[in-house]
Amino acid sequence: MKWNNDRSLLLSRVCVWVFTVLLAALLLTAPWFWNWILWRSSVRMVYIGVTYASGVPAAVVLFCLHRLLRNISEEEVFIQENVRSLRIMSWCLMAAALVYLVGSLFDWYLVVLAAAAAFVGLILRVVKNVFAQAVELKNENDFTI
Repeated sequence: MKWNNDRSLLLSRVCVWVFTVLLAALLLTAPWFWNWILWRSSVRMVYIGVTYASGVPAAVVLFCLHRLLRNISEEEVFIQENVRSLRIMSWCLMAAALVYLVGSLFDWYLVVLAAAAAFVGLILRVVKNVFAQAVELKNENDFTI
């Protein structure tokens, strides 16, 4: 089987849908899930709160990823909508990092999630800046005779 851009795009879209289903399942079962996973009852409420507080940014990120992949599949890569999606995703990751950082005051393990979310948010910010420059270049080239 030869791996190409179409299959890679399909795999990415399937992964976004799988993570959407997993997020929905986690949000619907958070109290039972953390009760089953955590042996320390003192931090269960922290993890439940962090799950619900970071669920909204996570859902927005998945929605933006879906839109971004849809645009790429339609061969609309360097457009302003994609820049906006990347910006929203980076801010959502920073918001999730803040939620995890606050949660780490009660359980220090969450500082790892805070650092990971902030790092990915920073990377997305850089990619957003690259896309914004590419959109400007594309727009200039479109108007050149």
